[in-house]
Amino acid sequence: MKAILVVIDMQEKIARHVEGIEEVKKKIEKIIKAFEIFNFPIIYTRQIKLGKPLYGSHFIEKSTFSCWKERKFVEEIEKLGIKRVVLVGIETHICVIQTAIHMKKDGYEVEVAVDATSSRNKNDKEIAIERMKQEGIKLTSVEMLIYELMESASHEKFKDILAIIKE
Repeated sequence: MKAILVVIDMQEKIARHVEGIEEVKKKIEKIIKAFEIFNFPIIYTRQIKLGKPLYGSHFIEKSTFSCWKERKFVEEIEKLGIKRVVLVGIETHICVIQTAIHMKKDGYEVEVAVDATSSRNKNDKEIAIERMKQEGIKLTSVEMLIYELMESASHEKFKDILAIIKE
């Protein structure tokens, strides 16, 4: 089943203050590569005032914390016509959770790859994860999600994906 990847606010000014950012960046790089191999859409957002983005070349600029409250973001998602959305990025307890909750309420199947998200402090991320569970948001990991999207070792892109997983 096709999915949209949303990379939320991976920007230099905030990233350097985020707990475990190097591991989060590795996970995000893996999932971006996998979505590119599957030829699935990727949307990057850029929060105003947080500096230069770390990934992507086309961004949806936003001032709202929830991506879903930004008109251009909603238009882009609706134009793609895909109901399964995977969220990664920072910060888990602000932009990621608000986007997840708002999109789920509007009928999207939202998954958060928890190992590809973080916050400035561990406690905020943990609380956000608990809240997402309460809200019925699906939680996953990058590797689990990639294998779910691939479905079978007979998938035509299996070797390409395996190379990413082993990185």
